[in-house]
Amino acid sequence: MKPYARWLLRLIGPAILAYFLLTTDLSRIALNLTRVHWAPLLLSIALYPLLTVVKAWRWARLMRSLGMAPPPLGVTMRLYMIGLFFGGATPGQAGDFAKAWYLRDRGQPLGPALFSILLDRLFDLMIMALTGLLGLVLLLRFLPAERRGLVEIAVVAVALGVALLVPLLMARRPREWLMRAAARAPGGFAPSLERWRGQLTALELQAGVTGAVLAATIGAAALSIGRVWLLFSALAITIPALALISSVALISILQTLPISFSGVGVRDAVLVAVLGAYGYRADEALALSALFLLLNLENIALGFLVSLRPTVAPEGTAREKA
Repeated sequence: MKPYARWLLRLIGPAILAYFLLTTDLSRIALNLTRVHWAPLLLSIALYPLLTVVKAWRWARLMRSLGMAPPPLGVTMRLYMIGLFFGGATPGQAGDFAKAWYLRDRGQPLGPALFSILLDRLFDLMIMALTGLLGLVLLLRFLPAERRGLVEIAVVAVALGVALLVPLLMARRPREWLMRAAARAPGGFAPSLERWRGQLTALELQAGVTGAVLAATIGAAALSIGRVWLLFSALAITIPALALISSVALISILQTLPISFSGVGVRDAVLVAVLGAYGYRADEALALSALFLLLNLENIALGFLVSLRPTVAPEGTAREKA
């Protein structure tokens, strides 16, 4: 894809937001924000470290399953925060993979480091994709009847595809079969894939490890949904739990597409549609989206500050630089 086409894709989200801002009374959005209840908002912000602990611990377990020596949990948390910073500042959260180069600087092989981040993200996406099927029930009624069948097929296919991809990548035989098949595809990827296949031979998650990683993933999803519920409470917006959970899942899935930055626009579209079904105005949905953005800015700001600290480098490297 040509560079200008990629940039046009990234502008889809901002264009959607611009449309909503041009067709909505901005003074009403500001008025909604002045009525925020501070206690639930501050609690939602304060849960960030706990979410980071859970996700960093899960990532460390995945690294260990790949035969890597993960850093201490405190360092892993800082690396995870740096990944959130780069992810929040790039389309589709692609910058999250920058964590692999920090691990390489600590003496870890780049291939397994990248694969550990891919698995980490796939676990989140797997839970959110399956949960997003609930959102299908919610949003289908807003679509024209002639398009519902196509949307149903697309959402179910994505959800089931992600749900099957995770165990296939973790089981040695299916993973090696997939990588050999991909190596035969045109494009000159065979040498890289063969090198990766050799580096990933140690990956074979046992039942205990898989259960622990799944438990951490469910816990992280519950924390994320809890933080969002607090944002709804901060604006005194009440919708059924199923609608709230499915909205979070759909937003999480859409934010992984390279069509926006920090979910700008796509998040607004989901919230305007869902809240509108329960009698809330677009200005209320956009005010809520602004609180969502506040959490994303927290990820970016704290991750940026952590990235300035040299303590994420190996001890020997730090002493050499000193």
